Amino acid sequence: MLASVAGVVALVVLLGWLLWFSPVLSVRTVAVTGSEGTAASTVRDLAAIPEGMPLARIDTDGIEAALATLPELASVSVYRSWPSTVRIEVVPRVGVAVVDLAGVHWLIDRTGVLFAQVTEPPAGMPALQVEAAGPQDRATRAALDVIAALPASIRNRVSVVAAQSPDSVVLTLIGGRTVIWGSAADSDRKALVLAGLFDRPGRTIDVSSPSAVVIR
Repeated sequence: MLASVAGVVALVVLLGWLLWFSPVLSVRTVAVTGSEGTAASTVRDLAAIPEGMPLARIDTDGIEAALATLPELASVSVYRSWPSTVRIEVVPRVGVAVVDLAGVHWLIDRTGVLFAQVTEPPAGMPALQVEAAGPQDRATRAALDVIAALPASIRNRVSVVAAQSPDSVVLTLIGGRTVIWGSAADSDRKALVLAGLFDRPGRTIDVSSPSAVVIR
């Protein structure tokens, strides 16, 4: 009986040593997925995972918290992959519009987060004009909802999306025509109606009430 207990204790001690101190189960690889090139290098550098540290001693929560400070990442997951790999899965933010703040161009994602400065607005990406761009601003959210609802055939024609309030979204098309959109409600129907009106004459198309379109 005593021998059995001693054997169990020895096994527990051995497993503890293997997990916490042995180089057998230590970090040899840091794998980053969802990001490439310079961005992946930035993730690795900020994660600062020392090669050779026992995998069990890696603070995955702390690494996630550190990487969450990178504004260009929408989400981060860090986990151990035995016997020797730390996996970092990131979801980068994707710009859907450009916001001009004091002459500096910022990419804004679908949720309203400003996350990256750019020298020039990306081709085909509309400018967003609101009073206070951000995820808590209702006008921002309405404008982004409209952008998300636009099919590519319409979105590629849009140069500016402006909103003074959640109910007053206005699109400016390449070439200068104006589309009065109103609120983000019923955007799918508004987009469908608008798609059939581009060949109609007039500088302003009002689809805020899609059942009673006004062109002037």
